[in-house]
Amino acid sequence: MRRSQIVSLLLAVIIGFGSLVGVIVAGWVPVLGVQLQGGVEVLLRPTTPADDEQLDRAIEIIRSRVDALGVAEPDITRQGAQVVVQLPGVKDKQRAVDLVGQTAELRFRPVLLTFNPFDEVDFGGAQQLAEAYNASLHPESVDESASEAADEELVGEQEMTAQELLELIDPEAAAGLETEAGDALGDSPADQAGGPPETVEPPEIIEPETEAAAPEADEPAEIEVDDVPAFTSPEDDLADWAVLLPGRGEPVGYVLGPAELTGEAVAEAAATFNNEWVVNVDLTDEGAVGFDEIAARHFGQQVAIVLDGVVESAPVIRATEFGGTAVISGTFDEEGARDLAVALRFGALPVVFEQDDVRTVSATLGEGTLRAGVVAGIVGLIAVGIYMLLYYRLLGIVAVASLAISGSILWSLISWLGESRGLALTLAGTTGIIVSIGVQVDSNIVYYERIKEEVRRGRAIRSAADASFKGAFSTIVWADLASLIGAGVLYQLTSGTVRGFALYLGLATLIDLAVSYFFMRPLVVFIARKLVNEEPRRLGVLPGTDDAATAAAVMGGAT
Repeated sequence: MRRSQIVSLLLAVIIGFGSLVGVIVAGWVPVLGVQLQGGVEVLLRPTTPADDEQLDRAIEIIRSRVDALGVAEPDITRQGAQVVVQLPGVKDKQRAVDLVGQTAELRFRPVLLTFNPFDEVDFGGAQQLAEAYNASLHPESVDESASEAADEELVGEQEMTAQELLELIDPEAAAGLETEAGDALGDSPADQAGGPPETVEPPEIIEPETEAAAPEADEPAEIEVDDVPAFTSPEDDLADWAVLLPGRGEPVGYVLGPAELTGEAVAEAAATFNNEWVVNVDLTDEGAVGFDEIAARHFGQQVAIVLDGVVESAPVIRATEFGGTAVISGTFDEEGARDLAVALRFGALPVVFEQDDVRTVSATLGEGTLRAGVVAGIVGLIAVGIYMLLYYRLLGIVAVASLAISGSILWSLISWLGESRGLALTLAGTTGIIVSIGVQVDSNIVYYERIKEEVRRGRAIRSAADASFKGAFSTIVWADLASLIGAGVLYQLTSGTVRGFALYLGLATLIDLAVSYFFMRPLVVFIARKLVNEEPRRLGVLPGTDDAATAAAVMGGAT
């Protein structure tokens, strides 16, 4: 036995079992798909007819949103005109469902006023302010019974501030909200102190407003659009009208002016941690110009980032020019920063969807499916191992050892991909792995039958083991190449669970090629030289019999 073969055998054993020990010590395990660990399945249906291009674009955006959530191997597919989204193992299921289903256009709106939605006076003043502002913007749409002040004084007064508009229609409410409005709009230091301007934050910083009105002790800590019917309804949330919208996760309402920029201005957004969680925003060339215009008009004031009728964030503008980049900072936690970054990057869907069905796959059902798959795999391995040992005797030991090395490498690879890339093992993937057992056994049978043919012709077992490998490996390569081509075509032309089947079948086939060359060959040569002692029976070769037909049947059945 040549030294190169000994080195090859030792390296294969070290890599196979060493990698397995490594992932076990690191605590890595395969990430499981929704059928194996439970999760959420959402069925989205377009509210209006949509063409293939719109649906494909919507799927891309949904997939990007889900990837940003860190969900391992989501399954997002089309079923006719519907989109099916499977999210395995999500912890906050409602958050994931809400984020997937958001469809509205991302808009940047100036904040005219913040108010306490649980205070009737505040809410009444906010409603009057929005009505007055809309009257000034769209006088042709104002009802004849509207306020005389709006009719006579607001038409054409496009440059009036929100507080001035409120003073015209309700001086009492304006006086009560004046202080709050000044805080919410982020007055400049000079306005607040009556002196020269103080130094403000660097130009790239935008700080979210943190002095929002606090609710009473017995009020809820969070509001939704449906909690307060007087908020602007989705059908009335028009880009060129003032609206009343709630803040996400905070008891604050906003009176917002017409949208001045959309999500198309955002090229990239990412949540990062630098002593605090912030959101870094990169703008497109056209978006950078538009954003600087907004910053110049609303310096020192809040600009709301609105998605799906909810204010995601309302940062205060701290500079008049940003040069295409900005940083949104404030009291974010990790989840809040990541959600805002996702909303900025993938704000709008080309199709409006409604959730037709939301199903939860229980972890118990997933465990049952996983248990059934594991049992099927173990039974298959035991059956193959017993057959190989009975039919090929000592060579059967090599087949079992080859399967053990291949299994160790595949397990380690799946665990590493799950840990580093979030790749999940699906039910279809386990099917591909089980099928690959037949591919690997085929490789052993091809080599063993070549050896047996040479022995029947009168060749010594030692020389037959060495000489037979070249021709056998050529056959193994071509056979495995056929499997790889099939797996590649399936992976490229299909989607969803079929891709998982193709991926794991392809990985197992590549591992089989490596194990056949670097492990199976040297181990067979070692056994032929040290353990057989030129006794064909130890290889399963019986005098006066022809095993070729039986071997061919075994190869076909294993495949």
